[in-house]
Order: sequence, then structure tokens, then C-alpha cells
Amino acid sequence: MDRWVLLIGTRNYLVDRKKGKLSTDLGIIDLKKIKKYGQKIKSKKGTFIVIKPTIIDFLKFSKRMPQVVLPKDAASIVAETGLSYGWKCLDAGGGSGFLTMFISNLIGPKGKIYTYEKNKKFFNNIQKNISKTGLKNIVLKNEDVSKFKEKNLDLITLDMMGAEKMVKKCFNRLTIGGWLVVYSPHIEQVKAVKKEMKKYGFQFIKTIENIQRKWKVDDFTHPIPSGIIHTGFLTFGRKVSK
Repeated sequence: MDRWVLLIGTRNYLVDRKKGKLSTDLGIIDLKKIKKYGQKIKSKKGTFIVIKPTIIDFLKFSKRMPQVVLPKDAASIVAETGLSYGWKCLDAGGGSGFLTMFISNLIGPKGKIYTYEKNKKFFNNIQKNISKTGLKNIVLKNEDVSKFKEKNLDLITLDMMGAEKMVKKCFNRLTIGGWLVVYSPHIEQVKAVKKEMKKYGFQFIKTIENIQRKWKVDDFTHPIPSGIIHTGFLTFGRKVSK
């Protein structure tokens, strides 16, 4: 079994089995009794099922500091670019590491993702979040991404102020067929980024807004009236020639 497991019950817990015991408001859980997935384990007031966590579980339980790229937007990056096993990627700024971990999980051990985060507190938090996952293909740097030296990249993702100033360098460091994706909180940055993408030769440029809403499906079915609808804009550009 892996060191980290997910306990499913009236409340869910992502736990490190090596910690011995977990104190909760449902009573103490003896983690040393966990031997296999699917096992039931009890505390004084609750019963939990042990399952193997996925990357989405790790993201849900990771500590957030700056705003994160949510799975719905990360999934759109995969759908639009074809991100797959073995890709060489760069992500900046790292924020809380959510997009980095999402990408890392998909590109596998043959892939590599270089993540830049210049804020030391954010950098330290990313390190802690990554350490739980067991992902080994992440190179995390506490540096300004404007100085990055990696080249022949398949994908560059930018979630940062001044992303439009990085477009030329990103074009030069992408492999032919590689993608630049910029996550923008406001449309003014989108306009600036698209102007630079066109200037330096990116093709297939497009901007999308990914909106999801949950539905309550019961005797009376209707959309749930609250939740996160707009998160940001994703702008894509592909390098097809030198």
C-alpha cells in the first residue's frame, strides 16, 4: 500500500499511515490498523472505508495560498492541447502547485515539468503539497520565470502578471507543435497576450471561458443556484514553425 490513503466516511480524511493515529471529532483513528484498500476502519463515532487517493484527492486536500487553477480549467488545457505521456512542460507562476501536480500526473515518469515560483512562501507551500503525492518528475524553482533556460518544451502554462511580456521568449523555447497557454483573470490581459501571440507567429489562437454548474437531481430537478461559475480565461496558441 501507499503511504498516503483516503478515508471515506461522514467526513473524509487524506492521511499518512506512518503517523500512527489521527485525532478527529469522530474519535481517534488507529492508522496502524490500515492494511489494504477497501478495508473498513472504525473510530469511536464513525466508520471509514480505505481507498487509494487520486491526484484530484491530493489537490482537494492541498493547502491553498494564492488562487488556484481548478480541475475544470486544467482539464480544458488537456483537451485543447492533447497533453500526454512524456511531454516536457513549464508552469509559472507555481502558485499553490495545483496545475503543476495535475500536469505532472498525466505526463508520467518519462515526462518533466519545470515549475517557477518566485514568492518564497508560495514556493515552500508547493514543496509541501508535492511531497504528499510521490510525484518525481517536477523540478521546482524559487526563481523569476523571466530567466528560464529550458527549451524544446511541448507546453508552457503561464498564470502571472505580465504574461504578455513572456510571449516572445516562450515562442522561442517551444518545440515545433508546442503550445503556450495563458490563464488570465481579466480580459485586458487576454487582449494583450493575443496581440503578442499574433506578432510572434503563434497559430490556432483562441480564448475560452469554462463555465460549469452543478444540478440537484431529485424529485424536483434544477441547477444549484450558487457556486463558482467564472474562474478565468484560457488563451491558447500553437507554434507551427520557427
